Amino acid sequence: MTPPSSLLEIDQMIRAQVQENIHLDYKASTAISLKARDEIAKDVSAFANSDGGVLIYGVEERDHLPVRIDDGVDDSICSREWIENVITSRITPKVDDARVLPFPIAPGRSAYVISIPKSVRGPHQAADKKFYKRHNFKSEPMEEYEINDVRNRRDRVSPIVTFEIWDYRRFIAAFDVANISDVVAEDVEFEFIPEIPWTERGKPRLFSKGIRRFAPRQRFRFLYFAFHEILSGAKKVPGEFAVHISYYHPTLGRRLRDEWPVNFEAYRDSLAVRPEMEEQAKEMVEGLKKLCDHVKALNKSLERFFPIAGSTGLDLSIPVLRNLKRIVAEGEDPAPIHPEACEPAVIRELLGTSREMTSSIWKILGMRYDPGRLRDIPGMTDELMTRIRKAFVLEPDPDFPRVENQPDGE
Repeated sequence: MTPPSSLLEIDQMIRAQVQENIHLDYKASTAISLKARDEIAKDVSAFANSDGGVLIYGVEERDHLPVRIDDGVDDSICSREWIENVITSRITPKVDDARVLPFPIAPGRSAYVISIPKSVRGPHQAADKKFYKRHNFKSEPMEEYEINDVRNRRDRVSPIVTFEIWDYRRFIAAFDVANISDVVAEDVEFEFIPEIPWTERGKPRLFSKGIRRFAPRQRFRFLYFAFHEILSGAKKVPGEFAVHISYYHPTLGRRLRDEWPVNFEAYRDSLAVRPEMEEQAKEMVEGLKKLCDHVKALNKSLERFFPIAGSTGLDLSIPVLRNLKRIVAEGEDPAPIHPEACEPAVIRELLGTSREMTSSIWKILGMRYDPGRLRDIPGMTDELMTRIRKAFVLEPDPDFPRVENQPDGE
């Protein structure tokens, strides 16, 4: 129900004779006292474990109907802050977003309205270690199945801010805080119970001041002490502690509180586990090494084609292409080719000669086909003649038309 927002609205409820119900409970001012802490905690936890509701202190009731506004609670004894402290300290886990509103009745005396939302992080235990529910105008102990039902509410509302222990370089503890959702977590606050010691850098600002807007998928990581320092007791870090994270959930439209237990003792006598990312990186390095070895092997196999291919590896003549089968399939050297069909570039590529020497050889073999005059070329050597015989067929191609007796230079 919507809680009253003023003393006038409380008075209107009295005149309208709004009856107590599963969501509403009237209490006289005497119900708030130093001796009534456990009773307050019981009533608040009962509403949180049920469907939420409103407690109004300062209203006398008879047969579950409001009668009048009484003299009010003495603010000097039981203030708003005192009531809030009772709710937070005597209920486990803490109730999210319970609000205490004071309405002055007279100087130093007030009526109090406590608005309790339905909890999705229960069940909540009162100071007497029992779980209560709202039933028949009062708070009653819960059955086991009812406790389990409240506990199952967690599965329907997953946390959006997480806290985990992470090992940095496999021997330093680190705190990993992340918004794992697709919505903004607002007014995020952290509480360590019990409080833990910090490094010489001090408590990180995120934990001491909180964060107003925690963006979706954003992650923070803070280095802590080394595991051996923690487990040896040298840094006086508790073996076990809890981190309470409270935040406003924009989808639910209310605050939530999640508890994340930390147990460093569980790491004792254990081996550091290689993080998943490190394992993936190792696999990538091994994969890249295999790829490099494969490329090297492929490059070595292509070396046999270097005498055939040009500088670009693409300018291959038709005669050269015909030799690929011989080289690839049979593992033989390129077969000699008829020079009549060759351009000067082919001759130069196969023989590795200078431009001047290539031009002279081409005029004899490519233009006139007169191999007998090769020895007359200035600078001709036995080694070059051997390469010519290996690369070219020095017999005329009967299918290739030639110009007979063409003078040099024409």
